[in-house]
Amino acid sequence: MTHVLTLGDTLSWPARYLPRKTALVAGTGASRRTWTYAELDAEVNRHAHGLLSTGVGPGDVVAAFLYNTPAFVFSLLAAARIGAVFNPVNYRLAAQELAFILSDGKAAALLFEQEGAAVVEKAVELAPGTARWIYADDGAAPAFATHALAALAGGQSSHAPQIAVGEDDPCILMYTSGTTGRPKGVLHTHRSKLAHNAMMHQAMTLSREDVGLSIAPLNHTAELHTSFLPRLQLGATQVLQRRFDAGEAWQLVEAEKVTHFFAAPTMVSMLLNHPDAQRRDLSSLRLVEYGGASMAPHLIREWDRTVGAGLVQVYGTTEMGPCMSVLYPHEQLSHAGSAGLPSLNHDLVVAALREDSEPTDPAERCAPGEVGEILVRGPCMMAGYLNRPDANARALAHGWYHTGDLGSLDADGYLWIRDRIDYMINSGAENVYPREVEDALIEHPAVLEVAVIGEADATWGQVVCAYVVGKAGAEANAEVLDGFLVHGDRLAAYKRPRRYHFVDALPKTTSGKIQKHLLRVA
Repeated sequence: MTHVLTLGDTLSWPARYLPRKTALVAGTGASRRTWTYAELDAEVNRHAHGLLSTGVGPGDVVAAFLYNTPAFVFSLLAAARIGAVFNPVNYRLAAQELAFILSDGKAAALLFEQEGAAVVEKAVELAPGTARWIYADDGAAPAFATHALAALAGGQSSHAPQIAVGEDDPCILMYTSGTTGRPKGVLHTHRSKLAHNAMMHQAMTLSREDVGLSIAPLNHTAELHTSFLPRLQLGATQVLQRRFDAGEAWQLVEAEKVTHFFAAPTMVSMLLNHPDAQRRDLSSLRLVEYGGASMAPHLIREWDRTVGAGLVQVYGTTEMGPCMSVLYPHEQLSHAGSAGLPSLNHDLVVAALREDSEPTDPAERCAPGEVGEILVRGPCMMAGYLNRPDANARALAHGWYHTGDLGSLDADGYLWIRDRIDYMINSGAENVYPREVEDALIEHPAVLEVAVIGEADATWGQVVCAYVVGKAGAEANAEVLDGFLVHGDRLAAYKRPRRYHFVDALPKTTSGKIQKHLLRVA
């Protein structure tokens, strides 16, 4: 063995040199299970051979509709070892949303568990191109499942399959929505993922002595790529929480001597306000990473008083792997509101917005304090959007990734996020794109026009708010429209509007474009 080349190889180093070290912990109490690095390596190999036995091979997309489970980890690394492309899908999606992703990505297989089986069963009819529906839970598989993961892996060889996988081959496909609200598949290579691991090792000062806790969903790029995979490569211990619960999270920190985890600011607030923040032994915790939004100074101060662990903010996008800038612990109050300095080995500029329709030019840089579009380039940049040549041409123009975010740099090079060009809504740990919600609501026969924006909320940061113009003589109210979204499986729960405003007209420019900034003022 010389050096790590692929995501599948990240497990090889700790399995060889730290074979008896605890690699993975899942469950609590009587259901708690552990795997050493040697055991995890063998389990991943058995799952790799299991996937191969179904006909999945290099280049095929393996989607996962799973919570934070051992099966997620086994399948992620197994796919990497056979040259397949792993596609973690948000387990909160509705059937139509899941089916779109499976069809667009031409998924060869979908891994699912009992909790999501009802959604998957509906998606089976909507995405017939997915040939393998693999049940990844205990017990009898639903009738529509074509395989059971335990049976596939059971009895398989514990030795790595002999399949050549290159560092420039794609390994991860993650879907995000663009300015139009249509989901786009973001492809990353083994090379970009390993470069991102190395960058996070520096940013988080990670080591093999760390015990990491996954409380955010592994299907999110922040948890998977800024926390879980970097720790795994170093040989740290990984603790899985199936889904976020503040009380259980603090229990796990105390019981497993957790040193590091990632959380969205909303999660940080929930953790801080839980009584266990005061009564649990949290002395092992040294660093908490957060992202998705900056954190209010009063929350930082309260965290320092109550918990005491250092805070690190990361700003990024799925397209960049995701981390693009970092605000370190000693800067949390002195630069509160900033997104920090550019990530290691990355260039970040703010360029003037163009009046024409051409992509922003990185050569037209803004002076300190001036607002423009944030552009970035570096080794963690995506290979591109799947099957979206036009989107690639624009997003990667001039060799830089165009974030679509507005921001400014101060005289010291610190980044300040000013707004989202596309009015993206950040509700808790989830990004919601207004156009996607608007497209769903406009299908209702009583809706004439609709505009969706984010409105401030004390708990979630923002909530989805819809301004609706109803058709004359038709009934359009909040209950009717929400029921339309729910019963049609059109949108995940977190994307549905929490507030509706019914208005006679929407403010528009002379060319007919809706002026959403006036809705924000209103």
